[in-house]
Amino acid sequence: MTTMISSRLSDSEPILNLKDLFYDEELKKEIGIKINQLPEKNKRSNLKLLQEIQTVLQRCVHLTEKQRLMYCESQRYFMKQYLREMNRQP
Repeated sequence: MTTMISSRLSDSEPILNLKDLFYDEELKKEIGIKINQLPEKNKRSNLKLLQEIQTVLQRCVHLTEKQRLMYCESQRYFMKQYLREMNRQP
C-alpha cells in the first residue's frame, strides 16, 4: 500500500500533521504486542476457571452426583487446555 504524502503547509501546524504518518506503525506494533500476550491470558483464564470449579466441588455439598460429574468433566477439560498452553512455551 502506497501512501501519498501531501504537504499541508497552509495548516496552522504543518509539523503536527506528520504524526499521522507514524500512526500505522504504532498501531501495528501495539497489535503485535497484544497478540503475543494472548497465550498468557489464556493460561491465567484456564487456571482461574480450574480454581473456581475446584472451589464449587469442595464447598457445594448440595450438588447431586450428576452435577458433580458435570463439574468434574468441565474441570478435566480446562485442565487439558491449561496443560496444552503450558507445554507450548519454549
